[in-house]
Amino acid sequence: MSRTDGLVLLPAALAALLVALSVALSGCSPDPPGRTVVTRSSTSDASGDVLVGGHTTDPDAVAPAPRNSITDIVRTTVEHGADEVTVTAEFRGLSPRQYLDLTTLVTTDRTGSRLPTQATALAYRGQTSVDVYEADGSRCPGAAVDVDFDTNTVTMTLPRSCLGEPQWIEAEVDAATMRYDAAPDDPFGDAVWEDHAYGTGRAGWDAEIPRLYHP
Repeated sequence: MSRTDGLVLLPAALAALLVALSVALSGCSPDPPGRTVVTRSSTSDASGDVLVGGHTTDPDAVAPAPRNSITDIVRTTVEHGADEVTVTAEFRGLSPRQYLDLTTLVTTDRTGSRLPTQATALAYRGQTSVDVYEADGSRCPGAAVDVDFDTNTVTMTLPRSCLGEPQWIEAEVDAATMRYDAAPDDPFGDAVWEDHAYGTGRAGWDAEIPRLYHP
């Protein structure tokens, strides 16, 4: 006979209880899996949603520019890799003779109260460049840009070391073009065409940005 906290259990009854408990536990579901680590996002953007500004005396005036294909982002893929962050923007129709500015603002768990890290890729008449500046204002080495006019894509590669080796990132992507060779009397000489990767024109700045974790 066994005694526990005032209860008396016969050996046979105790054995039966343990067997019943074992059977019950064996039917329980395992603990739910942990959070899935998302390292890559691929987001489509509407075609023909470019906006143009700076073409009137009102600095805040913007107008639709659906015929502009050079600035028109149709898909953006961001990957947070082991050693680098890759941003690929696909456009409706790039042109090697036109100026293009692709800017990525990267917010991370290391950003804190600082401004996001800005990476800017420029392409104009077959020439490309990319600038990434670290928190202290120094230029980040190792960044690269590739423009493929056959696939209408611009790819920026940013070393994670330039971002402080973050655990997660949020990459906001925006494209802009302008006319460098505009005539003095061109009404669009000071105009800027713009498209955000996650929304229509400038409205994308209020869109939700995918958070990607280090693998």
